[in-house]
Amino acid sequence: MTGMVGIRLLVTGAGGFCGLHACRYFARQGFDVVGVLRTTDDPRAAVLRHVGAAAEGCELTDRHEVERLIARVRPDWILHLAGLSSAGPSWREPARYMEANVMAAVYLLEAARREKGGDFRFAAAGSMLRFDWPADGGAPRPPHPYSLSKTLLTAVVRSWHHLYGTAAIVAEPANLIGPGPSMGLPALIAAHIRALRRARLVGAPDPAPFPLSSLVERRDYVDVRDAVKAYALLLERGEPGGVYPIASGRQRTLGEVAAAYERAAGFRVEWSIGDSDAPSPPPADASALRALGWRPEIPFALSVADTLDDDAGSVAWFMRSDGG
Repeated sequence: MTGMVGIRLLVTGAGGFCGLHACRYFARQGFDVVGVLRTTDDPRAAVLRHVGAAAEGCELTDRHEVERLIARVRPDWILHLAGLSSAGPSWREPARYMEANVMAAVYLLEAARREKGGDFRFAAAGSMLRFDWPADGGAPRPPHPYSLSKTLLTAVVRSWHHLYGTAAIVAEPANLIGPGPSMGLPALIAAHIRALRRARLVGAPDPAPFPLSSLVERRDYVDVRDAVKAYALLLERGEPGGVYPIASGRQRTLGEVAAAYERAAGFRVEWSIGDSDAPSPPPADASALRALGWRPEIPFALSVADTLDDDAGSVAWFMRSDGG
């Protein structure tokens, strides 16, 4: 990331897990970072300022608000991380998922195109849960509305490159792990272990065993800080119109994940093991990203240890004087 000082970067979803890490990283690299929250009254605006980013408020599902945001900021690069990311609730609110995950990207792309012409780069966070359209022209069969929304997001971003020449790409991160305000499985396990520690310090009963759907399902985990470096590389050098998985290449069973947290905690943890036979996602091919020079640098054990840190799991990690 050389010669990037002065580039104005707009980060949507700036108050989220990956968004806070992205704002911190890019600000340290010399970018002029503007983080987008729904409102600047959000207490995370202070966190953004602490890590060196400015804060802007915008409801990204409102086209006119997005147009005004882009006119104010006039970004050189846009890292679009905002959206809804849980499959379960998407069954109840499919329209909301389409608005948040599809139309927000449309509004950003079109507002930036009208304001900046072709003079901007755009990277959106897709999902490895998107589905492939039937090659025979048959009816699409998404597993859930969330998958449909991310598949349509990918189609929109790639189509803007095809239709308008926009330098837009999609990145598909694996499961993210690391310190900060995550709601992913690693963060939930870490919060449970911290609750166990507190209970045992005061002689209180242990919390109920932590539920795991099974011990055999497999997931690929990437530290969020490594994922942010992948986004940076893709914004700088990714091929417009491309789709880039961000993956470590190593899949771990949920049993292995649980054991890693027990080792880091230094004591046994009670688990409530389900009998899920849900298929594990196939390994992602991150060769295109690796060809650009990216490699995951943070060992899984360190990612686990960082999530167990006393104030991990909250924005407090970002408020330390040394930034963590």
